[in-house]
Amino acid sequence: MSSDTQYAIGQRWLSNTETDLGLGAIIRVDFRSIEVLYPATGESRIYTKDNAPLTRLVFTPGETVKSQEGWSMCVDTVSEQQGVLIYQGLREDTKQSVTLAEPNLDHHIRLNQPEKRLFNYQFDHPNWFDVREASLSSQHQHAQSDTIGMVGARIELIPHQLHIASEVGRRHAPRVLLADEVGLGKTIEAALIIHQQIQTGRAGRVLIIVPDTLIHQWLVEMLRRVNLAFAIYDESRCVALEESEEGSNPFDNDQLILCGLNWLTQHPKRQQQIQQTSWDLMVVDEAHHLAWSADAPSEEYQLVEQLAQATPGVLLLTATPDQLGHESHFARLRLLDPARFYDYATFLEEESQYAALADAVAPLIDGEPLTDDAYKALQALAPEIVSQFDDVNDTASRDALLHQLIDCHGTGRLLFRNRRAAIEGFPARQLHSYALPRPNCYPVDAIDSLSSALFPERQPGLTEQWLNEDPRVSWLLEFLPTVKPAKVLLICASAATAQQLAETIRVKTGIRQAVFHEGMSIVDRDKAAHYFADPEDGAQILLCSEIGSEGRNFQFAHHLVLFDLPLTPDLLEQRIGRLDRIGQTQDVQIHVPVIEHSAQAVLLKWYHEGLNAFEQTCPTGGKVYENVEEMLITACLMPDDSALINTLVSQSHTLNNELKAKLDAGRDKLLELNAAGVGRVDSLLEQIIARDSAADLPKLAGRLFDSIGIAQEEKGQDCFILRPTESMIGHLPGLDPEGMTVTYRRRTATTLENVHFLTWDHPLIHNAIELVLTDVHGKSSVGFIAEKEQPKGAYFVETLFVLSGKAPAKLQLERFLPPTPIRLCLDVKGQHTELLNQSLRPVGRKIAQQLIQALTPQLQQQLERARDQAHQHANHILQDALQRMQQSLGSEAQRLKDLQKQNPAIRDSEIAFIEQQIAALTDVLQNCDVQLDAVRILVNNP
Repeated sequence: MSSDTQYAIGQRWLSNTETDLGLGAIIRVDFRSIEVLYPATGESRIYTKDNAPLTRLVFTPGETVKSQEGWSMCVDTVSEQQGVLIYQGLREDTKQSVTLAEPNLDHHIRLNQPEKRLFNYQFDHPNWFDVREASLSSQHQHAQSDTIGMVGARIELIPHQLHIASEVGRRHAPRVLLADEVGLGKTIEAALIIHQQIQTGRAGRVLIIVPDTLIHQWLVEMLRRVNLAFAIYDESRCVALEESEEGSNPFDNDQLILCGLNWLTQHPKRQQQIQQTSWDLMVVDEAHHLAWSADAPSEEYQLVEQLAQATPGVLLLTATPDQLGHESHFARLRLLDPARFYDYATFLEEESQYAALADAVAPLIDGEPLTDDAYKALQALAPEIVSQFDDVNDTASRDALLHQLIDCHGTGRLLFRNRRAAIEGFPARQLHSYALPRPNCYPVDAIDSLSSALFPERQPGLTEQWLNEDPRVSWLLEFLPTVKPAKVLLICASAATAQQLAETIRVKTGIRQAVFHEGMSIVDRDKAAHYFADPEDGAQILLCSEIGSEGRNFQFAHHLVLFDLPLTPDLLEQRIGRLDRIGQTQDVQIHVPVIEHSAQAVLLKWYHEGLNAFEQTCPTGGKVYENVEEMLITACLMPDDSALINTLVSQSHTLNNELKAKLDAGRDKLLELNAAGVGRVDSLLEQIIARDSAADLPKLAGRLFDSIGIAQEEKGQDCFILRPTESMIGHLPGLDPEGMTVTYRRRTATTLENVHFLTWDHPLIHNAIELVLTDVHGKSSVGFIAEKEQPKGAYFVETLFVLSGKAPAKLQLERFLPPTPIRLCLDVKGQHTELLNQSLRPVGRKIAQQLIQALTPQLQQQLERARDQAHQHANHILQDALQRMQQSLGSEAQRLKDLQKQNPAIRDSEIAFIEQQIAALTDVLQNCDVQLDAVRILVNNP
């Protein structure tokens, strides 16, 4: 500043050399110096008048300023009183006319506009310009990717899961039934759908309702798989929220809520409150428990029905085959579309027609040519579709015909069901049983209940002496060294039993062990699971109570010890399913030690010989159990009655075979083909694999972390440790202040559960990009370049514009026009040019200030030229976006209209939404424009 500058107390000035001090206020002026206080940091500086490195902050009409009291105003006029500026205008909140004197400006004001920062000498390192552009370009590219919401999941890339998630997740307000058999990943499919709906703006508020025993499983899966932190709601949480804000609805407090069905049905007040708030998507697990009949629907069913009527999107999950309970299957479909499924008798009649269609098309699915009779049958059932093809036996025509038939199938858009038999990647299961003598501590006359028969170690009055006498314990101690170092998962019914066995193993063998039970906190369970998963220094055996068969998947282990057997087949399948899952690389070895002539021996024989439930999945086991429950319990209480046990096993075996035959006969191969996504998921799979293997994310993340001030240290196994440094700018949500271990490799992430999987979908990457783009760093900079082809002293104006619009998230504007960067570099004549910038160097602040002072008129003119050119670029981008949007959504709407003529499952609301979306997006796109995001002045100095 020159010596003739008029300083006055109360004026607000910015430091050109210490930009982080914030907005300063002059508090003292004498004939040689001035003193400036920076209230935001509590520091002060004394400068000589002749060369104070200061720039006065002056706002002009039309700009928005903020007061120390927190309110903002739009400046209408500016006047001056005794050297201090007085701003007049309207408050943004109250719209009242107000006056704001310069001394009362907010201390924390930071110049946001690139031009204002440039001409007020607020410069950053020139590399920040490139970081901003890289962030915008990456954000733009990902927003248009078909993999959004999918690439970031910590999962193995299983085709049928990806197909279902992609097919359902892209819909507006999807209403479907996910009915894959046990072990095929319904929870993962639901997680992917939820994640995709949230990432693409189709859903904001999500409610998950599950049986109370599955709450923690869902909480962990949502967080671990797709980084979604759901809030668990129970009575204590609701009471606390009501006390903190009297009269409020506790369900309005969170966007993502997880709660238990039993808890809701036991509290009418909570049912009323949960229905009074609004949801975009509701997910209900174990939906087959919602009992229904036309005359007497259960309380649980009625609650879900009321919520389903008010919620646009609904996902129901069940593994129970509809063929074993067609009325309950109708009841679940009725929740999804009550207008379509209003009468059970009508439903049965329509289903018989679709069943006939599935039978007629079966040869095509199996790759066999159609006979004349089969062709005539197919032509009679679907004449409009079949008539489009000259030769249905041609490979291309056959595939096209099948896909059209799937679209028009009765429940094809509502129901997705895959069978384990049709999915590759499952291991074999081998049973190893061990008959052991009855110990003296379990006398036969002590059995006085089913519980004491099944779990004799839990008899009242029995101390820990059973650990020394029970032969299952000594068998376990001898077994573990024989399979070492292989991992062993042990499941038993009781937490106390698991803890006692773990302590015995520790004391008598020294083998590393961990326990996992319902009495532990979620954090402690996580630690135990991670300790067990560690391949080198972790526990050899994890001992779980029954909750171990509900919460986690441990497919890296292949030895399962069932210390006791549950009474129901479904629970046995859940236990085995912790290891028998897609991704298991070895056969599952199931070890069952049982005491001879005991209830457990009866269960072993019933499960193995009656149901073959150990070595094969048993989808019919639940129905068999319902038919023989009384006989089974009697046999458990009379384990020496061999005639009764043989009758039980024989009847169960016969009934099981009958039910399996009925189940297989009722298979709908057309539905299964639709659910598997054969031939339709390959492109998506290839895109995800390509994004996984590309190096662009690690490269960008490295630049982001370096710029923000996060240290990234290699750890090995493709892992890195991220730690905040003292120079970190701002606060990055999701970064652990103590540091966190991350990987960019899917294989590493699916092996090491304690490692964060960084992808384009990960919140940490989103937040890092957001931190860069919302910060002022890089908005304005000056640098030297060394361009031999250009004259020394030539200057260039680099600008970064952003084309974007504002629209409600549900319209999915970013699907067609995400924030789009437009980078322009103009030479002194205003012509667009390209610079290599390979030897970019920062310019000292004093020289940079002199350059900007000397070139201000020319730079202002160049920026106007750049804005005009950016606007022209934007018009072409908008024209393309408008055409793509109208063509894409128009085709989608027309396809649904055509399908609706043949398939009533297409809802009017789906078509209406797309038509409204087209109209709204057309208006938005026609009114988008560019804004200057950053400017960089480059001076050639080779």
